[in-house]
Formats: sequence, structure tokens, C-alpha cells
Amino acid sequence: MKKTLLIAAAALAAGIISTEASSVYSQNIVGYANISTPNGGTYLLTVPFSVGVSNGANEIWPLVGGQPTIPDFSQLLTWNGSGYDTYYSDSGSPSLWDDASQSAIPNAPRLLPGQAFFLVPSGDLTNSFTGSIPVNVGTSNNMSLPNGGTYLIGSVVPYGGVITNGTSSGGGLALSSNNGLPDFSQLLIWNGSGYDTYYSDSGSSSLWDDASQSSIPTAPSVSVGQGFFVVPSDNFTWNVGL
Repeated sequence: MKKTLLIAAAALAAGIISTEASSVYSQNIVGYANISTPNGGTYLLTVPFSVGVSNGANEIWPLVGGQPTIPDFSQLLTWNGSGYDTYYSDSGSPSLWDDASQSAIPNAPRLLPGQAFFLVPSGDLTNSFTGSIPVNVGTSNNMSLPNGGTYLIGSVVPYGGVITNGTSSGGGLALSSNNGLPDFSQLLIWNGSGYDTYYSDSGSSSLWDDASQSSIPTAPSVSVGQGFFVVPSDNFTWNVGL
């Protein structure tokens, strides 16, 4: 995708912007993103909006006609820092969700803005993420990523494009050594069956290297609502702004 920040100053003034590949619209700082996840795939996503009261899964995929909009037995995998917590959609459960053993749980999982997760839908699904952007215009979201951790994250704003675009105060993800990301930090982007690995490199023209740590001409890109892993080589605070 060639679009950069979907909620830019022009969007706030003009009202509505759309992108290629995904259908994304916004007016002021409220919007929605339609992200298709066909059956048979494994998808690494993030919800780039504040949804409902808690960003609970039942607010993100609400009931329609008394039935969940996410197919039964779809899986959610949320990262706990060293592995995954697994949940299953279950319309027969009081919370509409089961744990990894497919036993009912009392509360639906929460999927906060900036938190990425894997979705394995049990049927074709279009994820219509609707809500408000959790960053005020002229401010930024500051996400602390201490050295020694592995972080499954995503943009807190509905952005699609090159990850180096923008600054910490707005306009893009600003994920590069120019914005404080330490050299040799790793970025892992899910390709549907595995990861494409990149290394931050202030000596590269694109500020990024490939998995063999050879310079690449263009920095990696992500699409709207796409999550990824970051493994910083030192303490890093990621600022994403509007």
C-alpha cells in the first residue's frame, strides 16, 4: 500500500479518506477498517481503534441478530511475553469464549490498541473494526519496549505503508534508527506461514537490513491492522502520533 497515515490533517479537514487493498474510512478521529481474513489462513492483526468500553472481543466482534459475528471455534492467540494464550469463539459459552482446553471462561479476552494477536478464523470473516483513534491530534502514544523482551505489537492508528515514514509526533510509524530504534533491533513480519526478518541499521540507505543483515533498498511495509514482532537490541520507546 502506498498510502501513509490514514488519519492526517487533510483527513480531519476533508472528512473521508480511503486506501487501496483494505477499506478504511475516517471522519474526525472516529473510523473503521474492513480487513478480510478468509478461512484457511492464519493472520497477525491489531485493532487500531478504541472499541466500546474495554476493547473486549465481544465489542470488536459484536452480536448481530443475537449471534456472534466471529464464527464458532475461531482461534485467538495473544502473546504473553514468552508464548501464547489461546481462546476459542463459542456461542454456547456465557462469555462467548473458551480457553485453550475449550472450556467456557467468564470474560471475553481484551485486544487493546497497539496489542497484536493471531486470528485463525474457522470460516470466511471480514473484520469490521470500528471505534475512535486512541491518540489525540497533536499527541503521540508512547509504548515502552525494554531491552530483553519480545513484543507482539501494532500501530495504535490505522496506518498502512512504509514503517520508516513519519516522525514520532505524527504522519506514520516512525520505526527506524532515525527515531531512536537501536541498531540490530529485529522486526518480524508474518507472511502467512512464517516470518520475514529485518534488522534496524543506521548505516543502511533504507535504515533496514534483511535477514542476512545485508542492506535493502526499501524499508519494510505493513498494511492497516497488521501486527508484527519487535525485538529491540536496547531499551526503546516507540512513539506513534497524529
